[in-house]
Amino acid sequence: MRRALHALLILLLCGCSREERLITLGGRTMGTTWNLRADADAQSTLQTDLQQKLDTWEAILSHWRPDSALSRFNSSTSTDWVVVPAELIEVVELAQQIGHDTEHALDVTIAPLVELWGFGAQGKRDSPPTAAEITTAKARCGWQHLQIRQDPPALRKTRPDLQINVSAVAEGWALDHMARFLESKGVTNFLLEIGGEVLARGEWRVGIQTPGAPPGEAAQALQLKDQSIATSGVYRQNFTAEGKQRSHILDPRAGRPIEHNLASVSVVHSSAAQADGYATALLALGPAQGRRIAEKLGLRVVWFERGK
Repeated sequence: MRRALHALLILLLCGCSREERLITLGGRTMGTTWNLRADADAQSTLQTDLQQKLDTWEAILSHWRPDSALSRFNSSTSTDWVVVPAELIEVVELAQQIGHDTEHALDVTIAPLVELWGFGAQGKRDSPPTAAEITTAKARCGWQHLQIRQDPPALRKTRPDLQINVSAVAEGWALDHMARFLESKGVTNFLLEIGGEVLARGEWRVGIQTPGAPPGEAAQALQLKDQSIATSGVYRQNFTAEGKQRSHILDPRAGRPIEHNLASVSVVHSSAAQADGYATALLALGPAQGRRIAEKLGLRVVWFERGK
């Protein structure tokens, strides 16, 4: 699953006091990479076990793969209940909850706008969409048009052309579930990373990369203890048209890329999935609204703003 809505890698792993006793595992998933650093006595089957789990989740949550459960739901025009895997229900519910908490700055039904602006599976565009195209795509969105059923797990559209995109929370969700699996295997000290989103068990030191800086340039170091950190930024995926650079971070309420001076948002949270989603939502909200919502929710946030 390539990331259309969410920012890419801007976190650096800075090591820990047990560096000499660590193993490193990793691979590819969701259009990016995953990495695990853990105690050297971790089980030898972890590489295969974790990759299999990630492959299974990608086959459910990807909006790039036409055979995924999410893509099959998107391609359906039925307004009846559509049975889907329980994992998709869990991710959608999480995204809906974060959307509710952030005045719907995160909207899981934003997929038509993501495609319209050239950040989806259909590829990039050379010019911005017209106002009429934005209005049409925006009319196809709306969290209130998506219904969720737990048992049996199913989703239902109240508009036949509704489509969903869970990129804003999928990587964080996967980190949380990978961590539970590792803990079930007796692995208690580790650092997990997918596409720059990080989950720590035990104490680890990580660095937040300066927006737009070369890899390796950390602006702030943080000590994580049994926490996660996720970052959303505007400077990795964008396109320039008519002399103006447009970010891949869309405000679903406006139907357009954000244009404020907030360059990146990093959220520290006990849940990687919630850190992931809140980072995207706060960036969409902008510096003033974002800080207001973050304070209301009691979130720990690191903000970077561009010069005016």
